[in-house]
Amino acid sequence: AGQTGISPFSPDIIEQFQVVISPYDVTLGGFAGGGVNAVTKSGTNTVKATAYTYFKNQSMVGKTNGVLAGRLGLDERERVDEFTENVYGVSLGGPIIRDRMFIFTNLEIQRDETPRPFDISEYTSVEGRVSVSQLENLRNHLINTYNYDPGSFGSTAQNLDGLKIFAKIDYNITDEHRLTLRHQYTKAEQFNRFSGNRNNVNFSNNGIYFPSITNSSALELNSRFGTDYSNNLIVGYTRVRDDRSPLGGNFPYVYIDDQNNGRIRFGSEEFSTANQLDQDIFTLTNNFNIYRGAHKITIGTHNEFYSIYNLFIRQNFGVYTYNSLDAFLNNDPASRYTRTYSLVDDITGGGSAAASDFSAMQFGLYAQDEWSVNRQLTLTAGLRIDLPIITSDPEEDTYFNQTALPAIQAAYDIAEGTQAGQVPDGQFMFSPRIGFSYDLTGNGMNTLRGGAGIFTSRIPFVWPGAMFNNNGLTLGEVGQNDIEGDVFFNPQWDNQPTNPNFSVPSGQMDLFVKDFKYPQVFRTNLGFDFKLPGDIDATLEGLYTKTLNNINYTNINSDPTVAFTWTGSPDNRQVFVNSSIDPTYSAVYLATNTSEGYTYNLSASLAKNFDFGLRAMVAYSYGDAYALSEGTSSQNSSQWRGQVNINGRNNPEFGRSDFAVGHRVLSSMTYGYNWSADGNNRTSLSLFMNGQSGTPYSYVISGANARNLNAERGSTNINRSLAYIPATQYGINLVDYYVDDELVTAGQQWELLSRVIENDSYLRKNKGQYAEKNAAWSPFAAIFDVAVRHDFGLTLGGQRHRFQVSLDIANFGNMLNNEWGTQYSVPGDFNNYYLYQFEGYAEDGTTPEFTFRDDRTGLDRFNIQGLSSRWSMLFGVRYMLN
Repeated sequence: AGQTGISPFSPDIIEQFQVVISPYDVTLGGFAGGGVNAVTKSGTNTVKATAYTYFKNQSMVGKTNGVLAGRLGLDERERVDEFTENVYGVSLGGPIIRDRMFIFTNLEIQRDETPRPFDISEYTSVEGRVSVSQLENLRNHLINTYNYDPGSFGSTAQNLDGLKIFAKIDYNITDEHRLTLRHQYTKAEQFNRFSGNRNNVNFSNNGIYFPSITNSSALELNSRFGTDYSNNLIVGYTRVRDDRSPLGGNFPYVYIDDQNNGRIRFGSEEFSTANQLDQDIFTLTNNFNIYRGAHKITIGTHNEFYSIYNLFIRQNFGVYTYNSLDAFLNNDPASRYTRTYSLVDDITGGGSAAASDFSAMQFGLYAQDEWSVNRQLTLTAGLRIDLPIITSDPEEDTYFNQTALPAIQAAYDIAEGTQAGQVPDGQFMFSPRIGFSYDLTGNGMNTLRGGAGIFTSRIPFVWPGAMFNNNGLTLGEVGQNDIEGDVFFNPQWDNQPTNPNFSVPSGQMDLFVKDFKYPQVFRTNLGFDFKLPGDIDATLEGLYTKTLNNINYTNINSDPTVAFTWTGSPDNRQVFVNSSIDPTYSAVYLATNTSEGYTYNLSASLAKNFDFGLRAMVAYSYGDAYALSEGTSSQNSSQWRGQVNINGRNNPEFGRSDFAVGHRVLSSMTYGYNWSADGNNRTSLSLFMNGQSGTPYSYVISGANARNLNAERGSTNINRSLAYIPATQYGINLVDYYVDDELVTAGQQWELLSRVIENDSYLRKNKGQYAEKNAAWSPFAAIFDVAVRHDFGLTLGGQRHRFQVSLDIANFGNMLNNEWGTQYSVPGDFNNYYLYQFEGYAEDGTTPEFTFRDDRTGLDRFNIQGLSSRWSMLFGVRYMLN
């Protein structure tokens, strides 16, 4: 917020919300334009240079967070394993032709090894789970039996080797025309490893090797035509080459279910066995500005042309699930098996022809008038029109259109008008906007500003792009239900079973309705910037966003017939028949639109610059967001599976968004002191505080072997079903279970569950009801950071040489007190907290049975983030010439 205010044409307004509008579209949302002085000479005739390095290692990271150490009963807090993080950079700029042509270059090398601390006792200390010796035995078994090393299961580290090269040439053709050519090359090799937590043990070789190379070039021409016109033209090209592979040797992926919602995971990461993305993107942008008296008119266009190749065959090496560690070690049948494979060739892993290969375009036209009505009032109004088009169509599955689809349409009205082999129609998306800024007192000290408008986003092309391989003809799928008899573990990754009833068409279908609309929101804001006594700058602002179009998914191949409802308690949710409308396909996911959803944000801030060199700011905001579908995965199937519900995923619950912000307090203070009059010797100290509500989360049921509770053929996992909160023991059918031959009765479990409910403010207030989506919040966290900079230098021979040393301390509060700065996370997955566990059905076949296996209350219920809950330092040195 500045004196000109924030209008809907400014990208800054969008940054507070990340629910529907993508960050990329935010840049396009503001209508670009320049001023009369849009063309100025770029660069200087002085040679300028910079060299810098930043460094961190294990001695610059604090020991185990005190709260976590107390929870684990550690006698001595521990440092992280040895690691180093280094960044080296150098830049050089100066004239090629004096007063005419200039160059700037930058080279940066990054070598990071980021620790992922994990004390295995976080996992093994939970009652009934496997021991450290059993995990070591599992590792030895894999090495000796299958010649596969799964890696370690304790603390691990992530690695990043990066190289960035940037170069820019500015050419002042004339005083009215300037040409800029720039290019950036980025290469990264990442070794992503997943650390464990209270509910999961990850062997380190189940991570991802992710090399990526990006080349981005742009040619920009800025021109001025007298005092009335200016123009900005940008032509760009970006080339992206991403590839993902599993770490370690190739091996099937294995899940082993353990007691109390525990899980052990090892093998080749299931979504990286055949995963490659090539993108070529051309862009053309032009903004023409007209200056007519009090009017500044911008007429522009932004256009993008995509060529995309995306190979993605999930679970290509096979994924096995076992009910216990002994079941795997004894080579018992798997409790669940799944695999996706190519229907067009026999290649397993990378190199398969079963890829999405398509093209797309997005055209944008816009016009805007910024009208300075008088010295106090400025009005801005404009219209943007976007036309997104996917220019390719996937291969048509004629069997689906002629045979399967009519039966599906008879069960699902939303399937009317859709068909295989067809992408959504290109549609004109209109985005009108208006904004104002009014200087109430005429001296720039009290400004009222605001605006309203429609903003158009896009969806990631990976979603509609899946129609080009999940189309019945390219990828097939096999599950345990497709294989006659039991499924036994096969270590040969390239010899996994395909569906015995191998046929084309088969597998998963991904569809979009023909008239699918790209996401749009209506957004309005009102802000007031004013001066308080003592020369304090103050701001009050409110912002509201209403969803007009967002994305939602339905599995339209799931038979919607209700088999029965739960009995035996007030929880009477529906259970669906375990069948598909057409068993030729494993699932058919249809993307449609929804208008459900809104967000709002209220904020206030105070800032002051003191004469003695101190700058201080404090701000508070509260924001909330509500949505039906979150869109948090790259897979359409996972979008659907992620929908929390009471009566099946095809009936997702509307509720608080995963991205709701809640309360947030920001504060910063910066003090600078000049030790010499020439400014060559200066020290600055900065303190930053961020206090923020935790993550919103849902209370759900964990467990397996439900009878198709969530309306997916063959699915046994119910961990997206919102829990019923029992008011008495009669509200939930708890059953006895054993831990190491010791009986835990239903009555004992109820005492523990009742204590958890009574000690949780949300559960206590909502007894006798279903939990709501994301209605609870993980703990509030306040983090303090400190930054120190000292500059010293001298001038020799007309050249100014300056050195800077820096020290950044993240989570400084934890350095002062090892229990401060603790950051918590929800122990379930994807904003879900497992309240109790589903065990199966009673003899009547309709009464569900549950166990409660966790008596933790208060903060003990949440995971503690191992690295970010410790203090850490980053040391830097920089040299600057001129």
